[in-house]
Amino acid sequence: MQVTAQNISGTILSDEGKPLYDINVGLDGTHYYTQTNQKGEFTLKNVSQGVYTLVATATSYSTVKQNIVIDNDNIVLNLKLIKDTTELQEVIITSFRNLPKDEASFYAAKLPLKNIENPQVINLVSNQIISEQAVLDFNSALKNVPGITKGWASMNGFYSSRGFSTRNYIRNGVAAFATADLDVANMEQIQVVKGPTGTLFGSPLVSFGGMINRITKKSFDSTRVEVGYQGGSYDLNRFTIDLNTPLVKDKTVLFRLNASHHYSGSFQDAGFIKSVFIAPSLFYRVNERLSFSLDAEIYSSEATSHLQIVPMGSGQDGKGNSNPSSLPIDYKRSYSNNNMTIKYPTQSFYGQIKYKMSDKWTSETNLVRTKSENTGNYLTFHLLKGDSLMVRNVLQFPTAVYSVTQIQQNFTGDFKIGRMRNRLLLGIDYYQNSSNSSSNALGGRGGRPSFDTLNIKGNMPNYSMLTPHLIDKKLEGFPADYVTMNLITFAAYASDVVNITDNLSAMLSLRIDRSINKGTTNVATNVTNGSFNQTAVSPKFGLVYQVIKNRVSLFGNYMNGFQNVAPVTQPDGSISTFKPQYANQLELGIKTELVGGLISTTISYYDIQVQNTLRTDVDRPTFQVQEGTQFSKGFEIDLFSRPVAGLLVNAGFAYNDSKLTSGNAAVNGLRTANSGPEKTVNFYASYSFPKTSLKGFGIGFGGNYSDENLIINNKTAGQFYLDSYTILNAGVFYNKERYRFGVNIDNLNNHQYYTGGYGTFTPGMLRRCIVSLNVRF
Repeated sequence: MQVTAQNISGTILSDEGKPLYDINVGLDGTHYYTQTNQKGEFTLKNVSQGVYTLVATATSYSTVKQNIVIDNDNIVLNLKLIKDTTELQEVIITSFRNLPKDEASFYAAKLPLKNIENPQVINLVSNQIISEQAVLDFNSALKNVPGITKGWASMNGFYSSRGFSTRNYIRNGVAAFATADLDVANMEQIQVVKGPTGTLFGSPLVSFGGMINRITKKSFDSTRVEVGYQGGSYDLNRFTIDLNTPLVKDKTVLFRLNASHHYSGSFQDAGFIKSVFIAPSLFYRVNERLSFSLDAEIYSSEATSHLQIVPMGSGQDGKGNSNPSSLPIDYKRSYSNNNMTIKYPTQSFYGQIKYKMSDKWTSETNLVRTKSENTGNYLTFHLLKGDSLMVRNVLQFPTAVYSVTQIQQNFTGDFKIGRMRNRLLLGIDYYQNSSNSSSNALGGRGGRPSFDTLNIKGNMPNYSMLTPHLIDKKLEGFPADYVTMNLITFAAYASDVVNITDNLSAMLSLRIDRSINKGTTNVATNVTNGSFNQTAVSPKFGLVYQVIKNRVSLFGNYMNGFQNVAPVTQPDGSISTFKPQYANQLELGIKTELVGGLISTTISYYDIQVQNTLRTDVDRPTFQVQEGTQFSKGFEIDLFSRPVAGLLVNAGFAYNDSKLTSGNAAVNGLRTANSGPEKTVNFYASYSFPKTSLKGFGIGFGGNYSDENLIINNKTAGQFYLDSYTILNAGVFYNKERYRFGVNIDNLNNHQYYTGGYGTFTPGMLRRCIVSLNVRF
């Protein structure tokens, strides 16, 4: 039987005639996917023309399939699921849960492109993993991605990927600049696209190592409320609410609110973060062609800065200390107190207009405005030669304001030229990043003295004598520096995925950027430095051959990328401007979606060559300078599988070889200091009992391995590396329709380990227990 439709809606009942809730409904092999509400109702809206198979699945029910031909009329389907207890049906049921990876591919390509059709590596952290692991922060979620490790613990988190430093600057495919990692309350998934991705997203927002994209929760057409609480070690107290409801009877206006109130202390003698996060989302469907959405993220936090220690390194003679375990550092000391805080208020607004111009063309307009601030005292700590004296340095922000504006217009088409299908993206983009900042440093700039020095091997009578009042007093006579910065980029880009045959497709992409960097202006002297105008062209070419249609594909890509590097605020508060960087990447790999999508794997090899490399300063390892060329090569394995009913496996391995190949003699031929560890392993597995009286009960276990990580590596200062480590985590949970209860233990083995970058290292979290309770209405 075949029917025609643009919108597909209906009701799903049991064989007893009762509405079935939370049933997975979707079009096989596409990103069109939803779940039934409490009345058993579902709607799939604005489905493109074509032939599809609608699939409805649920645990312990047989799978129902319906052939659909999408034309010009709406249809309503009434489907019935029949009880079926065979193990085979349990396996079929779970296959639809892999669809979010295709949604991630849509964000990566800005086109309706399935993951197996995409010639780039896409890693995804699913909502199920985020929930089962009781993720509290961005870094805890990213530990599930192969090759991603925590770097410099600055105000906004730095991460290493494929030998390069990257940050969290993308939200739902558009700009999301913030000076601190925002709360995860409205985070549905995390998507990481590996390698240079500036062709579609803009060089100021990504690195050559990849792009980190937050995919947020979306509103839907039924009423649902979920209230959550998490408590645990180190005074953790966290409240969340997720409220979704239609605002009008015809469900054309939808509203969703995610919010949190968070407080957590530290395993050290001082340290905390307290925050409030509110993320409202409004969606309005005017008609079948036109829709609007408006989202906001309002974040207010106050926190102590992480303990960031700058070591001396082993020196030219190799006789100095070369890792944290050789230093007289007390792991449980913060060397600070809870009076030394910094505030990070952030307000972000996102507007989107979608208009279906015809059956083949769609218009999407994105409007973004973000504002972030820093106010307070930010600390770093320097070890002096001999490693018994620690200098306490303070960077004081009277006020620092960072603003981003983005206006983006995309047109997407899906049409045929002759017998070849084309999925075409045409876009223009305006991006502005400006700042008006002020800072005052105690610790090195302009000959200013540090705040004080601690004798960490002996008595420290001045340990607690670090207060805002004393800092203000010591800064008398040292006026703050006020500087402004403005970067504007105009861009046009195009990307076309051409199906040469049914199994062979090519992606051809091109971006032209015109960047106007107005430089950094010292307000007091009215002197501007570092201004430049730059035009750059960035092509991308990818091939995908599906050896077995929708099951196994071979892919490769070539990218000639660039990055107009945004000005960098150095640790002493000064702002440095840099030339654009250029890179060439070659990547080859294989993707599989086997057993109906139950086993999803990606294996890839990459080779990236970069000019005008940013690296750490030999003499000042917390500073960045630009010099030389670099190569970064490696391979990655990513596995996501549900081999049997109730079992989930997420695992990965990454190897990276990164070296500076020309430049200062002190670093030439050595591994770059900010490239992260050579080898990493991530693993997580959980099992939820699908039957019997234990239905809803589940257990999870996982861990991470990180190889040695060089944070100083040059022939002058020698080496300083962070030891390799293995961290284990475990959890149990009980999940029912109306509530969920869970207990998680992070760092089960209570291992002392360090993360870091840019010449600094920071102790990692010790064993932590988290108890979670969620109630749904």
